[in-house]
Amino acid sequence: MKKPAFVFLIWMQAGFLFAQIDDSFQFLNLPAGARVAGLGGVVTTSTDADVNLFLSNPALLDSVNDNHVSWSHLAYYADVKYNTFAYAKTFEKAGTFGIGIQHLGYGTIDSHDISGNAVGSFDANETAVVASHSHQLSVFKLGASLKYAYSGIYTYSSSALALDIGGVFIHPEKELMFSILFKNLGFVMSDYSGTSDSSLPTDLQLGMTFKPEHMPFRFSFTGYNLFSPNENYEDESINPNEGRSAIVDRVFRHINIGTEILFSRNFNMRLGYNHRVRKELKLSEKAGLSGISLGLMARIKAFELSYTFTNYHVDSGRSYFTITSNLNRVFKKKSII
Repeated sequence: MKKPAFVFLIWMQAGFLFAQIDDSFQFLNLPAGARVAGLGGVVTTSTDADVNLFLSNPALLDSVNDNHVSWSHLAYYADVKYNTFAYAKTFEKAGTFGIGIQHLGYGTIDSHDISGNAVGSFDANETAVVASHSHQLSVFKLGASLKYAYSGIYTYSSSALALDIGGVFIHPEKELMFSILFKNLGFVMSDYSGTSDSSLPTDLQLGMTFKPEHMPFRFSFTGYNLFSPNENYEDESINPNEGRSAIVDRVFRHINIGTEILFSRNFNMRLGYNHRVRKELKLSEKAGLSGISLGLMARIKAFELSYTFTNYHVDSGRSYFTITSNLNRVFKKKSII
C-alpha cells in the first residue's frame, strides 16, 4: 500500500513521546521491544534481565543475557514497519557486549509533480546500528552505546553518530534499582541538504524500579526530557496568561509510569501510562486509551514471548511483538551415555 504522509505522523509521535519535535532522528526514541512499550514507552531500569533493554539503557546490559537474541516487530500504519534486533555476548575478560539494530521502514510513497500528477514512487527508511558494552563495579554498573543513525527519503539522506551513557545502582539485598542516562549525545555527520539544520534528540533520563517484598508487583518510574523541564504545551490545560500548564500537569508530562504484575516467573502482565502522550495526542472531546499500554509476557522453555497493545492516539492502537531466546539452551549439547 502507498501512502503520502505517514512519515510525518510517525515522526510526530516519537517527538511527543520524548524530546523537542524539531529534532531529527526521532525514531531513536521509539520503544525497543514489547516490554518497554508495555511499561509506557520509556524505561531505564529493570531488575529482570532482558536483552532488549540495553537499547534503552546500555547499563542494563547484563552477563545473564549471554547469548540471548531477540527480535521485535511493530506494524504502524499501512505498510510502515518498525523492527528491532538485539544480541548479547559475554566474554570472560572483556565483559558483556551487545549489538542491536533499529529499523523504521515507511514503505513505498507516491511521488507527484507540482501539478499533482503521479510520477512514480520512492522508499523511505531510518536505521540505527548499535554497539554496547557494560561493566559492573560492586553495586554500580556503567554502560555505553555507540549508534550510527541513517535517515533516507527520496534522494535526500542524513547520518549521525550518537552516544548513550548510562549508570545504575543495584541494591545488594532488595529488588531496587536507580539509573541515570544521557541519551543521544553526538553530532550530525551529513544532512539532507545544504539548508537543513538537523540535530539529535538529546535527553537526560532518571529512573527507578522496585518490587515491594511479598507483593506480586514491580513498579518503574522514569523521568525523561529533563533537559527541557519548562516546555509550554498547546492544549486546554494551559493558562494563556501564564503561558504554561499547571505545575502538577507539567511535572507529570516528564514522568513515565510502568507496573508489572508477576503471576509467576514465566508469566506476567504489564501496564504503562505516559501522561505526555495522553495530553498531547488525545482528541479534544475524548481521550480514550491514549497514553495507556497493556502487555503480556510468557516464557516457554528457551523462549520468551511478549505482546503489547499501546495507544498513542485514541484511534491508533498498535501491537508490539517480541520473541527472545536463550541460544545456550536452544543449542545445549546433550550428553551421550
